[in-house]
Amino acid sequence: MLDGRERALATVDLSAVRHNVATLAGLLAPGVSLCAVVKANGYGHGAVPVARAALRAGASWLGVATVSEAEELREAAIAAPMLVFGPLTGRELARAARAHADVAVWSRAFLDEALRGRAGVHVKFNSGMGRLGVREHEARALAAAAGAALAGLMSHFATADEDDPAFFTAQLARFTALAGELKAAYPRLVAHTANSAATMRDPGAHFDLVRTGIAVYGLSPFGDDPVPRGLRPALRLTSYVAGIREVEPGESVGYGRRFIADGPARLAIVPIGYADGVARALTNRGDVLIAGRRCRITGTISMDQLTVLLPDDPAAVKPGDEVVFIGRSGHERILAEDVARLLDTINYEVACDVSPRVVRRYVEASADAEVRSSLRSEVPAAAAMPPGTSADAPDTA
Repeated sequence: MLDGRERALATVDLSAVRHNVATLAGLLAPGVSLCAVVKANGYGHGAVPVARAALRAGASWLGVATVSEAEELREAAIAAPMLVFGPLTGRELARAARAHADVAVWSRAFLDEALRGRAGVHVKFNSGMGRLGVREHEARALAAAAGAALAGLMSHFATADEDDPAFFTAQLARFTALAGELKAAYPRLVAHTANSAATMRDPGAHFDLVRTGIAVYGLSPFGDDPVPRGLRPALRLTSYVAGIREVEPGESVGYGRRFIADGPARLAIVPIGYADGVARALTNRGDVLIAGRRCRITGTISMDQLTVLLPDDPAAVKPGDEVVFIGRSGHERILAEDVARLLDTINYEVACDVSPRVVRRYVEASADAEVRSSLRSEVPAAAAMPPGTSADAPDTA
């Protein structure tokens, strides 16, 4: 039996997380703080281990989307300042206050509920994202009504990751004007609007705090190779060769007979599927790495299994060999960005789709020492947008 193999394994390098946070912090002027965004179970990487690593590396705030995510961090004895980005019900607002988490506000009714719960509030200004948020005059009114509970002014960029700077520049100008006005009136107010892309793109967007999500995990907010940008991918997604099958010409494999052999072929059966986060759309087009070689996913990807076309050399691959979906094997590598391009989506979605049943293992690659053997994710994957759109830039809410 193939002892010691996990059918679906996400290995997360916490030294890479710390490297990325330190790299991002190095872009900031003295006095500017860094908020590590760990929503959606740390973008599929594991919220608690990533939060601890990020705080060790220089982050001073943590960002989440839901109150349950804030509670998970507090239950793990993480005491850093925390901001919940998303909309909350009245009951959730009370829970956020009990978790000592600040909340974003965008209406007088929501503000009044937050004040009853004694939560710190960050007024959400709509500088151009067009989702939750208020206009300038409403932001002024909410700031005045918040009184001692006022903690921050926030906004969010719609196009910081795109090549055309015009809309980004317009958003930044609108936020700069309002932030200057409100900080003059409320000197302790924390102004923040930069996501990972804006943090790396323009120091003028940093203000008092930056909210970095995707780059913390070593993924490029611009969808390109993160390594030249000084980032180290933290995630490897792997399985193993459970068996090898010889097929003859005319034989098919998998649902819908989407692979029919036109000659003798060797196929590896791999116990991972779309329920683990390997998208079904990679059928007959995605690659994996086995023993440092690229091999094509061949036949329909099932919920729990898939098949891979192997090299002709029978000695090249054997049962038990590691199969890499994201990460490096030998001199070859597959980036989350590579997978995203095949799927016509973004690296955020690729990482977040790694499902709860995939075992998480935390390592320190720099010391080659495993710090935690396995941990299952408990937070469902988050949705994300197609690349190049600006309606819902996903780095922070």
